Amino acid sequence: MMLVKSLTVASLLLGTHGVAFAEDDLMSILEGKTSQAAAQFVESEEVAKLKKAVNPSSAEQNIFFQFLVEKNYEKAMFQWSTAFNGSAFQATETGKALEAFLNFKNGLKLTGVESLLAIQNPQKIDATVISLWKENLNDKDPVWGMAQVTWNPYWTTVFGTGAEMAVVLQKSYVTEDIAALTELIKKTPVDSVERNILQWQLVLNLGIRGDAGKAAQVLAHLMKAKNNPIDKDLMTITAGRLLYQNGFLDASLKYYEKISKKSDYWFQAQEEMAWAYMRKGEPQNAMAITKTLTYPHFKGWVGIESYLLGSFSSLKVCDYPGVLTTMKSIKTQFGEHLVALEKLSTDPHQPAVANLMKALSEGPVSTAKLGKDAHQLPTVASKDEVLSLLVKRHQYLMKESEIAEQLYTRSLTFGNLQGQYETLKNQVQTRAQMTQGAGYQRVQELAKAELEDSKQVMQRLRIVEVEMIQQVDSASKFLKHANASEAKMGSTGSGAKFAMNFSNDKEIWFDELSNFKVDVKKGCSKGKE
Repeated sequence: MMLVKSLTVASLLLGTHGVAFAEDDLMSILEGKTSQAAAQFVESEEVAKLKKAVNPSSAEQNIFFQFLVEKNYEKAMFQWSTAFNGSAFQATETGKALEAFLNFKNGLKLTGVESLLAIQNPQKIDATVISLWKENLNDKDPVWGMAQVTWNPYWTTVFGTGAEMAVVLQKSYVTEDIAALTELIKKTPVDSVERNILQWQLVLNLGIRGDAGKAAQVLAHLMKAKNNPIDKDLMTITAGRLLYQNGFLDASLKYYEKISKKSDYWFQAQEEMAWAYMRKGEPQNAMAITKTLTYPHFKGWVGIESYLLGSFSSLKVCDYPGVLTTMKSIKTQFGEHLVALEKLSTDPHQPAVANLMKALSEGPVSTAKLGKDAHQLPTVASKDEVLSLLVKRHQYLMKESEIAEQLYTRSLTFGNLQGQYETLKNQVQTRAQMTQGAGYQRVQELAKAELEDSKQVMQRLRIVEVEMIQQVDSASKFLKHANASEAKMGSTGSGAKFAMNFSNDKEIWFDELSNFKVDVKKGCSKGKE
């Protein structure tokens, strides 16, 4: 009779307090620890709501929720398969989001986030699971910049514009529709890093389309913007290019001259200055610059086009020995480099590439940091944004694969069979290897592109050589009609105290370079009668 009365009282209490007693741990009740159990219920209110939505129907599912209440996410993840594999709940949007959350909380952040963002109808996910995600992941987390997914606008309402931009900015918008790119820019806060990156891509986009005027306007605004991650020298040299493209040669030269010798873009700026002088009809000034660019010690730093420019400028002042000397030096300077590119175009798995990837994983890489490896790699490899992203993603996945392996090892001690964690470990490791393979493939693509460019330069060098032969062959006829008073005098613009003649090739200090002077007083002209 007493037992019946006790059960009746218990039933009344359960009916009165409903959810609270349903969530209490049975052992806590028997031991008189109801206050602790009540406190536990308050702490896990969101989980209690989720449990009500899921309505667990087995002991294994109840065990899972107990681990979730305790915030023991590792045990909850190990319990997941036993509790929900093959169930209707697992196939729902809420089930997928919760499983992804467990991966995220156990260190498989990229796996978890990509699984979440891959859900086709995210608006169907229960609000309790969305709350769990929002509490544990903000828009500043680096994982957003690694996730390879198609962004669903729903997630912007959950995680914010910062998360969206980090995902979508992995893609280049340089060749995208201008209107679409402009709309994307409007979504970003003023003076934010994301907006400045997109504006930079708009500058490049407009430049490619030939709208240099608008590109210059956007660039002028960008150069004054706050929180701008774009390299200042890169913007300066781009301004010079836009002016050059529109025929404002003197103005372009002023921008090129702003690039200091400490900059990674100095050699590039010098080469483009020389082309500007050629278009101005001042080959003597171009020749002075190319004397620096073709300095033998810059092997691996300067591209083959600088030697084409050197030969061309020498031809224009009828310095035929100079043309031949420059052409002859190409084999010494670039023979090894071109052979290395040929090798990379067939097999990119070379030591120099491995060294480059290791260096990129630690941060930005300069040509000086690469050392001798620079001549064994595509010229633009160290600055290629696609390659840098692939290296970072591989590094991220490698760390995640180590975590996956540790989880697999610990899962073996858990009560149930955990074969799926070996599969998960293998999947993450395979993806890391594929990402690394994509990096090597990118280097291979860059090598092939540079080889093709080099072949075109070599063809243009042959044209210079043929024209030189023709000039020499018809020298008397040419001189007969030349302007006797014509003189080409000029320099790089350096002050007189810095100007240097180059009558010999003695060793030169780096700070003396770019101060060469050329005075061609009788170039391509006949002597006085």
